[in-house]
Amino acid sequence: MTVTSQVKQEHSINTGVYSNPSARKIVELMLRSPRTPIAPEITDTDEIRYPQLETSEKLDVAEMKSLLAEMTTAGVIIADRVDQAPACPECGSTRLSTRYLCPKCFSYDIARSYLYEHLKCGKVAGDEAFRKLDQIVCPKCQTVLHSFGVEYRAVGAWYKCAKCNESFNAPTHAHFCRPSHHQFTSDRTRLVPIYQYRLNSESLGEIRRQLLTFSDAVAMLEGLGLTVFAPHSLAGNSGEAFSFDIVVQIKGRWSSQKTFAIDIISSEGGVIAESVREFISKVRGTKPTGSYLLAIPFLTDEAKSLAHGMKVAFIEAPSVSEATAALIDREFKNFRGD
Repeated sequence: MTVTSQVKQEHSINTGVYSNPSARKIVELMLRSPRTPIAPEITDTDEIRYPQLETSEKLDVAEMKSLLAEMTTAGVIIADRVDQAPACPECGSTRLSTRYLCPKCFSYDIARSYLYEHLKCGKVAGDEAFRKLDQIVCPKCQTVLHSFGVEYRAVGAWYKCAKCNESFNAPTHAHFCRPSHHQFTSDRTRLVPIYQYRLNSESLGEIRRQLLTFSDAVAMLEGLGLTVFAPHSLAGNSGEAFSFDIVVQIKGRWSSQKTFAIDIISSEGGVIAESVREFISKVRGTKPTGSYLLAIPFLTDEAKSLAHGMKVAFIEAPSVSEATAALIDREFKNFRGD
């Protein structure tokens, strides 16, 4: 909403991010508890998700991360690194398994055994040499051993490769990407930072103003099932972009689309003619399907005369919600969302 008496902003942010309905809903959610961060969760499948957001926004993991990054760049939220995860260098997935490999042929078909030591006679051999049926028996002196740590102990591990028959005491390691079936070593592993997100406290006042400015109108229009962007820029015929407070898009048959551009202008003494001229200029530059100027609480006589003469669709009302209700009754009351 354009206000004739400007309020000084504490901290400038890129308000274009509010044109994304999902971003706006995320901020609204965070404003309910400004000190509670949006925390990551690593699932059983090793995906990095944000469950606090998934209940309200039907975005996939990649879309959610992209949107949070955009909001961070815009200065609306702040990202704090809390961890990092290994990821596939080919596809970027964090859904990895760790493979233990033979250092000679790099096969994962290896078996591990323990080296046991009989403490009394000093015999050291693999655990398979000590096992006889269900008993532990020293292969040297044939003593039946009962107490681990007292009569015998494990002194290390030993591996053997079933493919090349190599024996070794330590395997090499590699990651295996489950989605792309790609195996790679640690020197090729991507490290993906994991963030939690919090509202930018320096911009909190501005964030609240931006949302409160459009919240009533947006909620009422979205309640009809309309696609709403607030604020939003439309491309002009000359290539120049023009920003409107609210843009409503309605998809029709055969991929057709109607676009309605709306500005909300407020002034206690009445919205002046210059504001109407600026609105007319933007509408002429973009040629939306329809356009409305919501004047809170009214247009001055000069502005109203200009609006009538230039055939500008306008609504005067004491509040944004009342103006939006009148707009819905005039233009969208028969609309039914899918």
